[in-house]
Amino acid sequence: MRPQFAEALRDNVFDAFITAGDETVRNRAGEQSPVNDLGGSGVGLPRLTPRQAQILELAAAGLSDKEIARRLDVAHRTVRTHFEKLYLDHGIRNRAQAIAIWSRRPNQGLRARPADECPYPKPFPPGFAECPAYQATQMITLDISHRPLGAVWTCRHLESRLMPNTDYRWYGACAIGDAEARRHWSQSVGPGRLYEISQVRQEVSALSGPYIQRLIELKAAQQAAPERGGSVSVVDAQREPRAIARQIEGVVDEFMTEMMHLLQERKALLDELHLPLRACLQLIRIAIDRFVQQGLTEPEWEVPDEVLTLFPDDIRSYFRPRQAIDPAERQPGEPGGLSSRLPSP
Repeated sequence: MRPQFAEALRDNVFDAFITAGDETVRNRAGEQSPVNDLGGSGVGLPRLTPRQAQILELAAAGLSDKEIARRLDVAHRTVRTHFEKLYLDHGIRNRAQAIAIWSRRPNQGLRARPADECPYPKPFPPGFAECPAYQATQMITLDISHRPLGAVWTCRHLESRLMPNTDYRWYGACAIGDAEARRHWSQSVGPGRLYEISQVRQEVSALSGPYIQRLIELKAAQQAAPERGGSVSVVDAQREPRAIARQIEGVVDEFMTEMMHLLQERKALLDELHLPLRACLQLIRIAIDRFVQQGLTEPEWEVPDEVLTLFPDDIRSYFRPRQAIDPAERQPGEPGGLSSRLPSP
C-alpha cells in the first residue's frame, strides 16, 4: 500500500500535485549512533532519546519552547517535560547548559542533510503556516483493491528523492529547493495571492472529491473486467468495457460542467489573481483526462507550454516552481539550482 498520484488529483486545482515520499522527518543529528551521545565518545551529555535530540537541535537553532512545540506539533508542556527530564536524569543545570553542551558535540561521522530537505514534521497539521511556500494538499492512500484508506495533509511541493551516497535511502525534498529558494518563490508569486489561491483550491477540492472517488471505482472495475473474461460470453466481455468507458466519460463531463459553474462564480477573484478562467478550465481538463488515460500511476508532469502561455507572466512561477529562481543566481548542481529543478524523465 502506498500513496497514489491519482488520488491527489482531487486537490489539484491548476496543476499536478506532488505526493509526499518521506517516511518521517528526522533530525539531522539523529541519523546515526553518535547522535544520541551529545558529548561524543561518552563525554559530555549522555545518550538521548530521538525526541530529546530533536528538541535540542531546534533549541540550538534559536527557537523558543513554544516555537519548538509548534514545529513538532506537540504541546508546549511536552517540550518543557523533555527538558526537565534531561535536567533531572543527567544533572544538567538549565536549558542554556544543555544547548551549550549539545552545540559543542563532535560532528565527525554526522552525515550532512541535503539543503533541499523539507525541515518540517509530517504529516502537516491543519492550519500549518511555518513555511512560506507551503501549499496544502490532501493525499489519499489506497489498499491493494484501490479502496481509499484515509487522508493526510501534505504539501504540493513535497517529493521523495534518493539520499546521495546511500544505499537506497530516501528523504522528503522540497521541489522548489532550499530555504532561500522557497522564500524567493513565495515572494515572486506573492504571499497574499498564495493564500487566496489556496482558498480556491479548497473549494475545488470539496467539489472534486465525489467525482474522483467515482472515477477511482470505475477505473478499478475497468481493470478488473479483463480478468472476468473467461466466465462471461464473448459479447458480454466486449460490452462491459464499453459500458464502463461511457460511464467514465459521463462522470468527466459532469465534473467539468460543475467545475465551470464554480469557477465562473469565482471569476472576479480569479481575474484579481491573474488566473484566466479559460486557462484554469483547460488545465483542469488536461489533469482529469490524464488521470482517466493513465490510471493509478504517479509520474511527475508539468503544465504544458501551450497552457502555461495562457497565464500572465507574473503567475507562471506558481505552476513551475522549479524554475522560479533565475539560473544565474545559482551555480548548476547547487541545492535549489537549475540542475535540481529539471523535471524527471
